[in-house]
Amino acid sequence: MKSGSGTGLLDRLLFNQLRHFRRMMSYATSTWQFKVVVILVILSTVLDAIIPTMIGNIVDLIGKVASGGGSATLGGGLLGRLLIPIARWSYYHLGYDLRYSTISVYVLASVALAVAVALLNILVRYGCTQISQRVSYSMRRDMYTSLLEQSFSFYDKQRTGQLMARATNDIEQVGQFLDTGLRMIIQFTLVIAVIWILVSINLNLTILTLVTMPFVLLTILLFGRKSYPWTRKQRQQYGEITGAFQENLAGVKVVRGFSQEEQEEMKMDKYIENYFQLHLRQAKLRALFLPLSLMITSIGLLLILWYGGNQVIAGALSVGSLVSFYLLINRINAPVRQMGLVSNLFLRANAASGRVFETMDSSVAVIDKPDAKDLKNLSGRLQFDHVYFGYDKSTPVLKDICLNIEPGATLAILGATGSGKSSIINLIPRFYDVTSGVIRVDGVDVRDYTVKSLREHIGIVRQDPFIFSTTFKENIAYGVENPKVKDVEDAAKRAKIHDFIKSTPKGYDTEIGERGVTLSGGQRQRIAIARALLKNPKILILDDSTSSVDMQTEHEIQESLDVLLENRTTLIITQRLSSIKKADFIVVLDQGVVAEEGTHEQLILLNGLYRKLYETQTGISGEGAKN
Repeated sequence: MKSGSGTGLLDRLLFNQLRHFRRMMSYATSTWQFKVVVILVILSTVLDAIIPTMIGNIVDLIGKVASGGGSATLGGGLLGRLLIPIARWSYYHLGYDLRYSTISVYVLASVALAVAVALLNILVRYGCTQISQRVSYSMRRDMYTSLLEQSFSFYDKQRTGQLMARATNDIEQVGQFLDTGLRMIIQFTLVIAVIWILVSINLNLTILTLVTMPFVLLTILLFGRKSYPWTRKQRQQYGEITGAFQENLAGVKVVRGFSQEEQEEMKMDKYIENYFQLHLRQAKLRALFLPLSLMITSIGLLLILWYGGNQVIAGALSVGSLVSFYLLINRINAPVRQMGLVSNLFLRANAASGRVFETMDSSVAVIDKPDAKDLKNLSGRLQFDHVYFGYDKSTPVLKDICLNIEPGATLAILGATGSGKSSIINLIPRFYDVTSGVIRVDGVDVRDYTVKSLREHIGIVRQDPFIFSTTFKENIAYGVENPKVKDVEDAAKRAKIHDFIKSTPKGYDTEIGERGVTLSGGQRQRIAIARALLKNPKILILDDSTSSVDMQTEHEIQESLDVLLENRTTLIITQRLSSIKKADFIVVLDQGVVAEEGTHEQLILLNGLYRKLYETQTGISGEGAKN
């Protein structure tokens, strides 16, 4: 029962692979280069199949000339009808002996065909390279677009290294197949052309030859069936290695700070060892099946020599025809043997493309409604109407949240770690959607607006703002189309970062290091504030934006924030009470519910969570806490 179930699973996987292959090939077939390459490959393979026939004719011609055959016996068949007139022309007009002239014409024609085949193959290789690069470009572009469209919930379940492996190495495997394997598959049309020629030479010998070919193909198919599961595991394991590398490089300071280099090396060794073992399994399969197919091919060649030799001795077949037959069979055997390599490239490309398409096809949790409208002329009123939310439906993070924030008002949200503060601010720009309830902006459900227009009116300054590896100007102007230099500088001045930027070697055109590691925490925060000022959003979210800086820097940033808060509906997520002095209203969260709400004075009088937090941070208790 288990065996049958396993076979059925494998069959389903193989079916999916064919589906992935068709989709992968749709990228290639949509290019005009593909159509040209197909024509060139077919033309080159047909011409390549003619060359052995001409060599056989040359051998027969040499035999006839050596035996003193007359001119009437020279040449024959379609090639004879095409080439003999040329030999006769040289005989009548140039005075060459017809026999030697005929041989020379055949040799020169063979050389011309070989040159033509070589030139065509050059064009084919270049065309296949163009196809592979265009497909790689298109797949990477589509994958990147799909990743940008994904909701935050998608990234909650994915490792960055796995996604990087799919966008780089997996797509590279697809390109390698299209560059090499595609050409080999099309060249398999040579088999059809050669079989037609073989039948015209000797039908019985052709049938004897083709007896071994099904066994070769069966060997290749078995190799593919056995290899596929291991190939898929290889691609997955490569993603694990990439993920571990990315994670350790991102967290190298933590690793070294805790002296965990040896432990991380052991973890990486395990990943690499698994990858090595998977490669060994593949190598064992290739070592078994590929020599087996070569052995079967060699048996077929020996059968040709045995039967064909008897036919020559009996006078039923010429030596030239046997030579042509032998060379033509070698022309067949080459692409047939290459099917082993092609199947390996095919399996790798299919496993890789399957992972890429899996990423592309991941459903987007947050999408626009068909009738969604653009948000315009925003006043900034925010309402939470009995909002419930959980990252999975079984574990709610927010429970029955009801809030009403007037335009231009500032709301501070406090609470312990895990109380749901960040979840609230992630719901407003629809990084996630509510499980139940409604969030309204200007009285309209946020799900009735287009996501793009909604987020254009919302600015976010996070605890650890992301700084791009580009210039100060491009970082501040991020998300603003065609910003004026003066506006960028004004935003920087209001955020109190202008003087520092001007002190750098190239001013606003100075390149910042990766993720802004060369900047202090306060400087990164000011750049994020300048970015928000330039965007000029009507709704502003400050996500614990001063918690990671010292008190002096916090004071300086607060001065910048005072400018930023003017005429905006603002939500301040914080654990520091010093950050909410300007708040019109305060909400205290506890385990996902609103435990307390009111002004500072009202919450102090409640003598609850807020007052305890206030007294802990300020050291003021009793009546002093009310002031």
